[in-house]
Amino acid sequence: MEAIVKFLFVSFLILLAVIAYRALLRRFQRGQVQHQDFCELYTLDQEPANGELAFYFVCPASTHVRFAIWQNKQLVAELANQEFEKGGHILRYDSAKLANGVYYYGIITAQQETKKRMTVSN
Repeated sequence: MEAIVKFLFVSFLILLAVIAYRALLRRFQRGQVQHQDFCELYTLDQEPANGELAFYFVCPASTHVRFAIWQNKQLVAELANQEFEKGGHILRYDSAKLANGVYYYGIITAQQETKKRMTVSN
């Protein structure tokens, strides 16, 4: 009888440890960024950029995206401001419309703002 009580007590302690461990994991994950909820913006294929530029990004779900180009925090061009379906998207832009220099391109959604640097050399 005493062996059964010890077994039940040890089993109870193990169960409590598992529950506490799961609660601790949930608490740590609360503050982490869930990357699967954000659009992914890819780097341009050519650097320095010139000619027709192909900006590629992937949305995990249907999302409203604003895609723009900035120079020194000044808006230079807005390529899109619309709803995009789940999946990959390509936006094209002629770099001849830009003077040579350093620019930033990126996407803005309700949950994120992602920008990447590019150098234009026409």
